Amino acid sequence: MKKCNKILSLSLAFVLAVTGVGASGATAAKRATLSSKKISVKVGEKKKIKIKKKVKGAVYTFKSASKKIAAVNKKGVVTGKKAGKTKVTVKERIGKKTRKVGKVTVKVNNMPNDNVVPTPDQTQTPAIQPTVEPTVAPTEEPTPEPTVAPTRAPLVLNDTSTPSGFDQRQNGVAYGTLSRVTYYSTTVGKERAMNVITPPNYDPNGEYPVLYLCHGGNGDEGDWIGGNPEVILGNLIAKDEAKPMIMVLVNCRARMNDGANPSDSLSLDHMAAWTNFLFELQEDVMPYMEENYPILTGRENTGIAGLSMGGRESLYIGFKIPEKIAYVGAFSPAFGIFEYENWGLYETGYFTEEEFTLPEEYMQNTTCMIMNGANDSMVRNEPERYHNALVNNGVNHYYYTIPGDHTMDVWKNGLYHFLKVAFYE
Repeated sequence: MKKCNKILSLSLAFVLAVTGVGASGATAAKRATLSSKKISVKVGEKKKIKIKKKVKGAVYTFKSASKKIAAVNKKGVVTGKKAGKTKVTVKERIGKKTRKVGKVTVKVNNMPNDNVVPTPDQTQTPAIQPTVEPTVAPTEEPTPEPTVAPTRAPLVLNDTSTPSGFDQRQNGVAYGTLSRVTYYSTTVGKERAMNVITPPNYDPNGEYPVLYLCHGGNGDEGDWIGGNPEVILGNLIAKDEAKPMIMVLVNCRARMNDGANPSDSLSLDHMAAWTNFLFELQEDVMPYMEENYPILTGRENTGIAGLSMGGRESLYIGFKIPEKIAYVGAFSPAFGIFEYENWGLYETGYFTEEEFTLPEEYMQNTTCMIMNGANDSMVRNEPERYHNALVNNGVNHYYYTIPGDHTMDVWKNGLYHFLKVAFYE
């Protein structure tokens, strides 16, 4: 009897081990956990809450107990608001089930300069005043005002041609690597794809600006590959005419049906998917790139450019969120920035011509380029309409046309010249 019980016990143990029932260590190993339960940031500084062993397909949410001390976005990036302590609760949602991953204690410290603000000793003010007054008078005479008008005029490229072989591989020149990656889009609610081009001699520990490249109306994340963007960039870098950068070939059709050559390309639903990409870029694509690649953050290190509908998208996003993007390229940009009716489709447009401008703080530090084929049979003179509105609104930008129709040869020319000014000015 004892022998029989022993056999039953061993059998039960074996079943439990195989099925995982009662094996708390095994199930626990699959659970997501916090990398750290404490983080410290300065006022204005950002830091990401990291989660270990994330479950594929799960959605993670973050909630700050005090947004006045520290705010947190959907990706778990904490921003210090004012000195103090608060907690961020992290939860995991899989289907209809939600569980708490844990809480992170966030300590926000003042920036060093914040402590220097108290009123200075009055004994110092007499010494400061005499030195300030003489320097103010001379500098106010040649005030910056005279230089503002010239910099507002449209910029001019002296040469809009491209050298022979600019888009072909050359002997002795190093080129970047193209990789296809997938990310989970919380905006759309599914896995989506994009192509990432790392520059020649890529260093995973380095720091690079990032350029998002947008495709045409019937394309997808593979649209730009035929234009050899990694070759164009590699040849420019070899001549020291472009900055090493990471290029991201995105899919701007932010919806469930995101494949190329959609049957409803001339519908408002299709256009709405492009509008939706504004949110996916900020909420999903940019955070993914920052988490997985050595991206330099800040508007001065971020650009967006595109062809045809992608050119329209670049103008829309660049002028909608100028606080995040400083370089905007539009090659044969499509109808839609302003109100139009074409191909049986009517849209009110993203902006009126008067609204198509930048806040004053970004007027002098944003580089915008619009170009088109002089014989374009698709977008016709719409790019010139965008150019004229920017001129009327005093927005500094490049504008030029070259012989050609609505083709990749024209767009490669635009990319070549855009790469030469991106992240330089």
